Amino acid sequence: MKFKDLSVEEKVAIHQALLANATALGGKNFLLQLIEDVKKEPVHPLSSKEKHFSFSKGFVQWDKAIYQETLDGLFTAILTQEREGDVFSGLKEKEKKRTMNMLKTLKPVTIQVKPKNIKEGDGFALSIVELLAEDKPQISLMFRVLFFYNIDFAKTALSFEVK
Repeated sequence: MKFKDLSVEEKVAIHQALLANATALGGKNFLLQLIEDVKKEPVHPLSSKEKHFSFSKGFVQWDKAIYQETLDGLFTAILTQEREGDVFSGLKEKEKKRTMNMLKTLKPVTIQVKPKNIKEGDGFALSIVELLAEDKPQISLMFRVLFFYNIDFAKTALSFEVK
């Protein structure tokens, strides 16, 4: 997703969501540091068996192990969602079923992001999968921003101003 290609309403919504989560974490720099530290890891942090990832300004924890195979499928689903607007577009029945099962498995997973110092903020929680309708799941925006998008997307969204 390219921030510049979004409508003003979408840009404002993304800006507000990122800003709220950044504030809860301790500020814009804390959120950007998290994204940078995730990108620096040689193995994706969410595949950690400890279900915990420390970054320089805080930590991230989640309540269910996520295997590398699941992450690979999730990133493929994100690419499909970005291109087609739906995680199931263009998938054959077998792939659609596999993707649906993966999303059902990830739906209850909650990711907690907290600063090291409680004085900085309370942190925030996010889900990996959101349901638009019963049969229309999508990968949550905050998950995509933190673990999938380039850091420039977050920087642009956080500095966005309506003109």
